[in-house]
Amino acid sequence: MGCVACHAPQEGLEPLTAETVATLAKQSVPLGPLARKTDVESLAAFLMDPLKSRPAGRMPSLNLTRGEALAIATYLLREQVNASSKGPSVKMPGLHYDYFETVMRSVSGIDSAVPVGSGTVDQFTLSPKKRNEGMAFRFTGFLQVARSNSYSFFVASDDGSRLWIDGKLVVDNDGVHGTTEKSGKITLTPGEHSIALYYFNEYAGGELSVTWQEEGRNRRPIPPPLLTHVGQSMQPLDPEVLTPNPELTSRGHALFGSLGCASCHVMEGKGIPSAVSAPALARLNPAAATGCLGTPKAGTPRFALSDPQKEAIRSTLQTGNLSEPLSPKAQLAHEMTALNCFACHSRENAGGPAEGRSDLFTTVDHADLGDEGRIPPHLNKAGDKLRTEWLTRVLLKKATVRPYMATRMPQFGEAAVAHLPGLFEKADATPARPLPQAGPQDAKFGRQLVGTTGVSCIACHTFAGHKSLGVPALDLTTVTDRLKHDWFVRYLPDPAALRPGTRMPSFWPDGKAANKDILGGDSTRQIEAIWTYLSAGKSAKIPEGLVPVGIELIAAKEAVIYRHFIEGAGSRGIGVGYPEKANIAWDANQLRLAEIWHGKFIDAGKHRRDRGTGYEGPLGDDVIKLPEGAPFATLASVDTAWPEAAGKAAGYKMRGYRLDAVQR
Repeated sequence: MGCVACHAPQEGLEPLTAETVATLAKQSVPLGPLARKTDVESLAAFLMDPLKSRPAGRMPSLNLTRGEALAIATYLLREQVNASSKGPSVKMPGLHYDYFETVMRSVSGIDSAVPVGSGTVDQFTLSPKKRNEGMAFRFTGFLQVARSNSYSFFVASDDGSRLWIDGKLVVDNDGVHGTTEKSGKITLTPGEHSIALYYFNEYAGGELSVTWQEEGRNRRPIPPPLLTHVGQSMQPLDPEVLTPNPELTSRGHALFGSLGCASCHVMEGKGIPSAVSAPALARLNPAAATGCLGTPKAGTPRFALSDPQKEAIRSTLQTGNLSEPLSPKAQLAHEMTALNCFACHSRENAGGPAEGRSDLFTTVDHADLGDEGRIPPHLNKAGDKLRTEWLTRVLLKKATVRPYMATRMPQFGEAAVAHLPGLFEKADATPARPLPQAGPQDAKFGRQLVGTTGVSCIACHTFAGHKSLGVPALDLTTVTDRLKHDWFVRYLPDPAALRPGTRMPSFWPDGKAANKDILGGDSTRQIEAIWTYLSAGKSAKIPEGLVPVGIELIAAKEAVIYRHFIEGAGSRGIGVGYPEKANIAWDANQLRLAEIWHGKFIDAGKHRRDRGTGYEGPLGDDVIKLPEGAPFATLASVDTAWPEAAGKAAGYKMRGYRLDAVQR
């Protein structure tokens, strides 16, 4: 998740050699003897909210779940597992799992298989898997139930799964199959009940979802706090019991001020002033034989600065004008260095994952996106590219658009980074230039271009949560939220110029459109049409070709009528598609024209499969929704209120319709 960007990788972590690990340890933020300092619960609580203890932000939050924090804490404190001071067996949060890598066709083979790994998770999940096929899991633990009631359990899996409660098989979803859901019901009393789930996946795919429903309540996932397992408690090595001594407490209070501890550290509510007053940096003598750059005097702190660090400070004191404020670009470089942003991101040929560490940055589910998918993006001209509002959301609101990247963007806290978006803007601002403008009507051409009938952006990019046709690149519906309009217009014709090494191809090489059929091949209008279309965000109509159309009704030489549940036209909708590609939907409940749209008519697949439930909306573009209510009325005067009643409630009657020779 990114801990290794700042901290040294642990021994035995593939693909690093012991020599590489030792080298990286010298360049990393040390962790110290964690196994002697803390326990799993305390470390996990710190990892989930480090800013609570260290508000300066130097140790950021990685947005961990409780299960993730417990897993990392257990790993870092693994020396405690085999220690002689092991604690008793206790109930611990989450489920225990055993992980197998073997091809099987039934969960019955799990008990005779040898696990290749084990651990804990906070819910039923396949996240610990190392590969997507030929693998299996055995989850065991306890489920806490609050009330006597009937409970239904639902297990959806690809391939097989079985769920037991108190040793009783409740859900049998075994066998080799695509994603299939099965359910079972059991009556449970208040208290703990043993729970076990076996799962395997033979080839390709691989999905697992577990939900439950208490009778009289809504169906939902099982809350993690209700799941526990028996585990060995871990205790700090050579634990020390501290007994407060009033005399030492008083002396410590005095030393806290006299030694200058209060210059850096805060004691909430204590108000202990520091007796140390340091001179201004500009007044320091870089050639002094004493002090932090020479030999520390008695009673002063020892910072253990390396010779290169001392030389860097001396150089700055000799040549730097410390009385003048830094330029925005220099201040940004300083802030990124202090927060170690350069451990993950590069900017203007500085930073990025170091040799050795780079191999540890990975993708989720082995997504094939090259370095773009696993290495955090460079920040060259980030203030020119990204909207200030988006940078703020990333730094302070956990906004993210790269679900395929295992490493997470940390949260440093408002005090540490709230000013950075403004610094990026000042450091990278480029002169404004006039931009082309497209009318709302051009959005439909943008949709064509994004879809398979255009330049097929959806071949790589996801869209409003829908998977792409290929690799899982960034969701296109976030584009206008994140990017500046001017940068987007410059980027599409020549992606490699602004992002060297990108896999993003150009469909407008040398400014000329590859697709000549849309908007007459006008490159400027095409790019602007895409921007206009994407500006609708997640409410934008799905591009053509992304979601397969089941049974498209096409009006070729005569009109086509479709009577069913039509979105926007009610449960008695009458849709009419015309060869001229202008379509309507009539609401036979309210007796009104409900919608008009252009292009493709409708997909009848939903209503012609299985039970045909749900509403189907228009398949084309430019959907105009007409007002609900009475479509016409005779009023006593222009001041008379328009009637609220419509349809049958107003006494209207559906008398049917007439068709001409071509079904109009």
